[in-house]
Parts: sequence; structure tokens; C-alpha cells
Amino acid sequence: MKQLTLLLIFFLLSCENKPKNNSDSEGEKQNKEIAKKIPEMGAATLNPWFQYYQKENPDFKRGNFKLEQTSPISFQKTSLPILNSKGFNEIYKPFLVFNESKSKYLDFDSYQWFPNADGSASFEADQQVVLVDYVKKEAKQIAYFGPSYWIEEAIWKGDSVAVLMGNSYEKIPFIFEYNFPKNTFNYFKYPDTLQFKTPYSEFRLKSKGINVN
Repeated sequence: MKQLTLLLIFFLLSCENKPKNNSDSEGEKQNKEIAKKIPEMGAATLNPWFQYYQKENPDFKRGNFKLEQTSPISFQKTSLPILNSKGFNEIYKPFLVFNESKSKYLDFDSYQWFPNADGSASFEADQQVVLVDYVKKEAKQIAYFGPSYWIEEAIWKGDSVAVLMGNSYEKIPFIFEYNFPKNTFNYFKYPDTLQFKTPYSEFRLKSKGINVN
């Protein structure tokens, strides 16, 4: 079994509910503070993930996510090939998520699935999220998930902040915001379950020509 990182352990921990504040002014202040911490994400890139789930979940909105924890980033070694290097499979190229300057990218596909001869995808039980510094030709694992959690989409805020959007076996979505200059990430959790027949992750693969059995 592959080594689990602290992120997976974190996911399995129960969340504590914050006490309610009866003061309207204090409540408004708290809401404003929480809103500031919700990651700002470009509508053009983010909308497909939200719009997909909003079809059956009209209340699924960015502002409903709650900040659960802020932690340091745990960088780990990875053996995944880098773009244009020996061993890199070109089929993954359309799935790489580059930052604004194209100097870095995120890869959360290469480890999770591999192509079959008929063009369909076969899946591993686990998923590795890798940050690649394309200028330095360096790759580091920033997250690792077991079969109960997976990343479905990702975007960048400029060059140094990455946002990962994921789902879970219990159909509770989550968001990670990685601030690499500060070496920290924020974990946001949706307070309810979603209704859907097919997860966005399968829709994403099919939209890029990969069949899912």
C-alpha cells in the first residue's frame, strides 16, 4: 500500500462546530471575515465545475464553503515524469493546469488513471497531486488521496496560488487553496452533500476524449 500523507489523515478527522454568536453585529463581522478567506477564482475557468453540480444542486455556491483548517504544505518526492521528459505520456498534456506565466503546472491525472488500448481509462485506487516547476524541471507531490477523496479540477490565481476542487465518496465537495510563497494551504469544506449521478471527474475526462468504463 502506498504511503499516506498527512492530508489523507486530516480528511478522516471529524470537524468541530463553532459556537453560534447571538450578536447580529458580531455575526456579520464573522461572515465578512470568512468571506475574505474564500478563494477568489476566475469565473471563466471555475464555472464548469460549479455549473455542472448546480444543475441538480441550485444552492451549490462558492460562498457556502467553510474554512476548516490552515496548515503548512507538505512537499514529498514523486517519480512522475515531467512534460517533454523521457517517460511522459502525451495523452496527459491537455490535462495539465499551468499558472499564468506557464512556469509551473499541476498534474493530478498521471498517477490516478492510465489509458487502455481502446481509448478508455483505467483507474488506480489513489491519486497524487504534483506541482511541477517547469523552468527548474522539478516535481514535488503536494497532496495524496485514497479512494474516498479525489481532485476534480484546478485553477491558478496568478503564478503562485493554486486552487484544487475535489469531491468525496460521501458526495461532500471540498476546496484547497495553496499559497506557495507562504508555504500554507487553506482547506474549505461544503456543509452538505451533493446530488448527482455522475461525478464531474468523469465528465471532465469524457470532454477531453477519454472514455470511462
